[in-house]
Amino acid sequence: MRTDDVLDQIDTALHDNTVSGDAMRSRPAAEPVGRGILVRRLVERHGLDHDDARTAVIAHEQGRTTEHTSLVQAEARAVIDETMHRLRAAFRPMAETMNATLKQIAESLKTLRACNVHPHTPARHYGRPAWQSPYGPARRKR
Repeated sequence: MRTDDVLDQIDTALHDNTVSGDAMRSRPAAEPVGRGILVRRLVERHGLDHDDARTAVIAHEQGRTTEHTSLVQAEARAVIDETMHRLRAAFRPMAETMNATLKQIAESLKTLRACNVHPHTPARHYGRPAWQSPYGPARRKR
C-alpha cells in the first residue's frame, strides 16, 4: 500500500461523520470495476505506470484532460467494442434458434388457416324465432 493511499484513508476517516472522530476505517473504498479494467489495459498495452494510468482515468472521469486522455478514450472504446462483440457472439445462437422457431410458427399458422377456410358457424334452428332461447321464453322478474 502506498503512502498516499494511507493518507487518503486517514483524510476520509477524519471527515467521515458515520464514525467517531477517533476511529479510522481499515479498508479503502472499493474502486469501480471499469476503472480497474482501463488502468490495467493502459499499463499492459501502452506501458504506462500504474499510478499515471490511474490518475489519467480518474481525471477523465472528472472531465479533466491530461496527456493520456486520448489513450483513455481509445481504450474505453476498445473495451466497449470487445464487450459488444462477445455479447453478439453469445446471443447469436439464441437469435438464430428464435428465428427458425418463428418461421416454423408462421408456416404452422399458414397451414392451419388453409385447413380452416370456412369457419364453423353455429347451426340455426328455424323452428323458432331468432330472439327466443333454445330453453324456452325468458322468465319474468318478480
